[in-house]
Amino acid sequence: EGIPLKPDPAALCTVMAELGVTPEECVYVGDTATDMQTGKGAGIFTIGVLWGFRDEEELRENHADVIIKEADELLNYTK
Repeated sequence: EGIPLKPDPAALCTVMAELGVTPEECVYVGDTATDMQTGKGAGIFTIGVLWGFRDEEELRENHADVIIKEADELLNYTK
């Protein structure tokens, strides 16, 4: 309550501060334009995933740094 909804990065920034991590230490994984906008707004590397609600075009248009097709690709991903 009292924290703006995505794509405002306020909640994400609060979580990072509470965990004591920087944007450079994080990745933001999501399946929508809103997710990519949220991650970018917080200065985080974004990974768009194709098993969710939206398609690859939407993720590209919203500047996903990487787009992956399968969940197991996250296990092997290094930025």
